[in-house]
Amino acid sequence: MGKGNPQRRSTGDELHTAARSGDLVAVQMILTSNPLAVNSRDKHSRTPLHLAAFAGHAEIVSYLCKNKADVGASAMDDMAAIHFATQKGHLEVVKALVAAGASIKACTRKGMNSLHYAAQGSHLELVRYLAKKGASFIAKTRAGKTPLDLANNEEVRSFLKEFERSAKNRASSNKDKAEQSDPKTSVGIRR
Repeated sequence: MGKGNPQRRSTGDELHTAARSGDLVAVQMILTSNPLAVNSRDKHSRTPLHLAAFAGHAEIVSYLCKNKADVGASAMDDMAAIHFATQKGHLEVVKALVAAGASIKACTRKGMNSLHYAAQGSHLELVRYLAKKGASFIAKTRAGKTPLDLANNEEVRSFLKEFERSAKNRASSNKDKAEQSDPKTSVGIRR
């Protein structure tokens, strides 16, 4: 039995290829003719946004987001575009995704969040950015690992340790201030 006529690739396949390879002109042309392809899925349930984020194409990520790409869409293992970008250390892509509404707190099926991936990949500037944006440094994976546990780069480990210390100091200071301003807990004489 023969293969028959070769089939033309679908618009979704073409868009996935263009997004992965960084071909902005092709992405624009495809989405102009078929805007619904923006959230099409490949055989691994990845969208064009996932592939562009993984490949580090910030301009394509921004364009897809402006054209209604679902920034929270999950591929296999519940990996969102932000997980692909942090895993590879693509800071500008992560910034574009966060600006478009992606959550830095989103977790995969294994309980990994963006900070886990950035720490594990030794991406110090990305770790700093995520910490500044409020990423949880105490969040644990399903295996019970924090970002510090996954960090194997000494600079990343030092930053996370210092960040944890300063966060604990801020929390303690805020608690003390709250107790001082709470009339039920402060000691004083009222006349």
